[in-house]
Amino acid sequence: MGKFLTGKARLQQTDRKRIFKLLDNVVYKADDGMIYLAPRNMYTDGYTIPLWISWAAGSPIDYDVRCCAIHDLQCYCHEALMINLTEKELLDKGYLKYNQKADMWVCEDVPAEYLCAKKVSKCFANNMLFECMLAADESFIDSLRTRFGTMFNIGWYKNLIKKAVFKLELDKVYREDYWRDKTASYK
Repeated sequence: MGKFLTGKARLQQTDRKRIFKLLDNVVYKADDGMIYLAPRNMYTDGYTIPLWISWAAGSPIDYDVRCCAIHDLQCYCHEALMINLTEKELLDKGYLKYNQKADMWVCEDVPAEYLCAKKVSKCFANNMLFECMLAADESFIDSLRTRFGTMFNIGWYKNLIKKAVFKLELDKVYREDYWRDKTASYK
């Protein structure tokens, strides 16, 4: 099973309704060993739960937001942001380290030379969300229900029509203005 290499994510509210900014890098090692990144300063809406159904489905931040951060990046760009280093190399180079004060694993900004973007399908992004939720110890039922709900994510196609999908610029992924500007028309 996959695992998160970083601790729980911290969020900051933005001036946009139901949109939050990641304050920490989120790093996930997938079942296949590939390592995915949702960079700090990236914007997320948490779990995309329409207001009209939130009474039954819950709040957009009821579950581990690290999962939806990985998923949202893939929905924004139709690409996955990956780190071309192993877990051991991340540790050896000092990017991945234990923060005693915060009592959790953190990942410093990994230079663009170690990052790559890979095109992904809607099915891949949705399956990754399911895998992340299981790795975050969310219940199988909640993970499955969320995976089922993502099948109705029309935003993936709507953003293609609006031309809101953008290509990742690896040298800018940690910049707040990059995410604020790029995601302004998302949804």
